[in-house]
Amino acid sequence: MNDPIPFDFARINEPLAPLTLYGVGGPARVALFPRTLDEARAAYAWLAEQPGRKLILGGGSNVLISDAGYDGAVLVTTELARITDLGDDRFAVESGVPLNRLVRDVMLPHNYDGVGGLTGIPGSVGGAIYMNAGTVNGSTCQLLESVVVARPDGVADVPMTPDLYGYRSQTFCPPGSLILEGRFRFTPADTDQRAIYDHYIRRRIEKQPQGRCCGSVFRNPEGDHAGRLIEACGLKGARLGGAVISPMHANFIMNEGDAAFADILGLIERCKTEVRARFGIELREEVVIIRDDHPDST
Repeated sequence: MNDPIPFDFARINEPLAPLTLYGVGGPARVALFPRTLDEARAAYAWLAEQPGRKLILGGGSNVLISDAGYDGAVLVTTELARITDLGDDRFAVESGVPLNRLVRDVMLPHNYDGVGGLTGIPGSVGGAIYMNAGTVNGSTCQLLESVVVARPDGVADVPMTPDLYGYRSQTFCPPGSLILEGRFRFTPADTDQRAIYDHYIRRRIEKQPQGRCCGSVFRNPEGDHAGRLIEACGLKGARLGGAVISPMHANFIMNEGDAAFADILGLIERCKTEVRARFGIELREEVVIIRDDHPDST
């Protein structure tokens, strides 16, 4: 950073590993933790004027960060944690709100439809919007009325329409932008959403490994499942250092406590190489990989 940092919420050489579910990653040269949307707008505008690398980090559930750290500035959204009831089944939700809190504290008490699509997904609302997180039962963007996004050209309030999002993707928040707030419009359900929630929580515990991981490492190829392809290559249980491809579900790579960035990345590359060689399919990462020697993906 060329200019003095004008914020009392800035931290120097801030460790990033504790901010991710993988528990992997070296320090950021500068980390900003805005506490309000106004602070977030100011921090984003200041960052836009600075040279060097910049990164937006939410709940850290879907990132793998280099052990070398991040030689740049990271804007962390975890303090943006307000939910405002706007009436008429509409809620303004700041980007740092954990997605599971939105489900538990808003959707379940009102028996709103859509719980099956969001249950058990880790991370923040901002990250869920950015990735259009969801399941076969629905996705985050389907529940949005609009989203407030800070971009290099200014802050935009974007009305949500189906043409703006797809499977684990969207077009309204380009890389390097900051989701500030999502405005959700919910619909009361005819069926008991608590029962649906309990069902999918039990199913995730039974079917998915619990521990330090990013969830699904790869997006599912069209008409197939990444986990099936990796398992068919005989890679379940494969290890590298402190990382292992889960014996329970092959699309999960676990940090068993002491994995390094290179261990997890090595298993990711092995999965891609062997699936490509056997099936001719190029697996695409769902996890965002932040390398010290590579342009940023977010």
